[in-house]
This record gives sequence, C-alpha cells and structure tokens, in this order.
Amino acid sequence: MPHFRSLLLLLGAALFAACDSKVTSTTDQTRLDQVQTVVDCFPGLYTKVDALLDVADSWRLRTSSAVPDPAGLSVSQGGSGELNVTYAFNGCTMSMTIRAYDPAGAEQNIDASSASSLADKIDLIATALRNASPGGRPFLVGDWTLTGSKGGDAVSGSGTLTGIIGGSTNGNELEELRTTTATPAGGPPPAADSSVTEGACVLTFGTASLVTDASPTQQYPIGTIDLSLTGPLATVAATMTFDGTSIVRITIDGLPGRFDFDVDARTLTVVP
Repeated sequence: MPHFRSLLLLLGAALFAACDSKVTSTTDQTRLDQVQTVVDCFPGLYTKVDALLDVADSWRLRTSSAVPDPAGLSVSQGGSGELNVTYAFNGCTMSMTIRAYDPAGAEQNIDASSASSLADKIDLIATALRNASPGGRPFLVGDWTLTGSKGGDAVSGSGTLTGIIGGSTNGNELEELRTTTATPAGGPPPAADSSVTEGACVLTFGTASLVTDASPTQQYPIGTIDLSLTGPLATVAATMTFDGTSIVRITIDGLPGRFDFDVDARTLTVVP
C-alpha cells in the first residue's frame, strides 16, 4: 500500500496545481506570496523529508521482498537493544535511534545481530515483540535529527516516528504510524509534529494516526496528515485525508474546494 514516501508527493502535486490555477486568475498579493513560497521552498525541503522516508521504508513489515538499505546508510545495535542509524546524503546527515517497547511502554532489549540490513533487524525485533505480547500492541519509536547544508543554507530537522505493531491478524504487521514525541507515556508517546528547515523555509508535518492494517485486505491508509510550509513571504497549510480507498483528499487553507488524487491512476482532480 502507499506509504510515507508517496504522501508529500501528493501534496506537492496539489500545491503546484493550485499555484498554476491561481497565478493566472488573481492579483491578490497573499495568494501570490503563497505561490512563491511553494515554488521557493517545497522542492528543497521535500528532498530532506525524502531521506527520512528512505529510512522509514525499513519499517514496512511482511513485504514480499527484502527492503535493501539505501546507499549511505549504516546501522548498529547498542547495549540496550536500540538501533543506531546514520544516513548520509547530499551533504546532510540523518541520525535515528530506534527503540522497541512492550504495550505498556517498557523498553525491550532484543538482539538483532543475526540480521544485517535495517529492514531485517526491524522485522526480527517486531516478531519478537509480537511473540512476547500476544494480543497486545507493542511499538517501535524512532527519534531522528537532521543536520547539514545545501547551497550555503543550513539544514536541520527533528522528530519522532512511532510504529504500532499488531495489525488485523495480530501478527508483526505495521498496524499504524504516528508522528510523536520520543518518550512513551504508559504506552505509545503522545502525538507531536516533526519539521525540516532549509535556510528560511520550514516544513512541519504530523499525523496522530495513519492506520495501515485495519483489515487483512486493506490496501490504502486511513487517517490524516497535516502540513505547514513556511517561507519568508507566507505560510501554506494543507490537510491530506486518507479513507481506505485509492482517493486522497487534499485541502489547502485559503483555497476553495479540494483536490482528489487517485494514487492508482496518478490523476489529480479539482473538486469545487
């Protein structure tokens, strides 16, 4: 099913479609500033978030084929069982520490040394979590930071991804993804936004619940992702809504109607 890699691409398609329609139809300075913000900020910021998605690809479980580590990624396991991931790309470095927890939020030390790739280590840990908590909902927490520079602009970012393990058959499926804080609270950490900054541009994104395995036959996510793109001239806010079908509904603050994106046909439709 579609995962985080496709989500911001959908937003980008809708934002640029909105820009194209508004540039020729309005002289309102606020709208023009929003358009310029998207043009100036979105492409550069997305490449940074895309690196996070490269790492998050390894969180997919029960895939039909192995998920290889991207070039530039290294992973080691610490003494408490945490996975320490470093990913170098395009003058930037992303660091992520992934920890495993039982349903009550107690950290678990699970030996994953028999697996070599990050995806295989994640799968091994998720299976052990499932076996230790039958009927429960253990989880993984990945706390990440980003540093570097691009074209003379400083690059930074931080956030946390939490993946709930369980799913419709209570296997080691990735049942749900959230952006959260890094600290469990008697269970998974509370929801919180993540952000990436490049120069004067900031992309903030968050989801309290993106369900990926509500039933054995589910193909598409269910939930919402809120995004905010801020530049020197304006802020553009958008919401992406997933309802378990191939259609993603995208609404952009300040623009009438919505955009429907069909992830199968790759078509974007304006809905007044």
